[in-house]
Amino acid sequence: MKRSALWLVVGVAVAAALCGSASAARSPICTRGLVTVEVDPRGLLPLTGTNPIAASVAAALRYEKPTYRPQVRGATLAIEDPGRGPQAKFSCGTRVWQRTVVVYVLDRAMLPAESAAQRVYFVGRFHDGYRVWQVVH
Repeated sequence: MKRSALWLVVGVAVAAALCGSASAARSPICTRGLVTVEVDPRGLLPLTGTNPIAASVAAALRYEKPTYRPQVRGATLAIEDPGRGPQAKFSCGTRVWQRTVVVYVLDRAMLPAESAAQRVYFVGRFHDGYRVWQVVH
């Protein structure tokens, strides 16, 4: 009886650990609980290299489904983006804001529905490369 109870506790602990790690990637970090993030942006590294915008655009396109026929409409450093840059700063603070690139994508397959076709991503550099850390729109 004690052995089966021990296995039950171990099983519940393993299940909780697995579920916890899966949901951690979509936890409401840095967003005041209003939206979820794809990756915890507190792990962002400084933007480096000769062209962090190109690396961010490539990351956004990897995130998109090819069947949507994505077209990048623009990309800029969050600190220079008057539209979405302040949103990154308000949500996550100065450090994350300084390490974020805002990428605007048009999903041409979704046209003529303009709103459904527009995507905005916050992208940053992590230990494993550039990744989308939040889908903004």
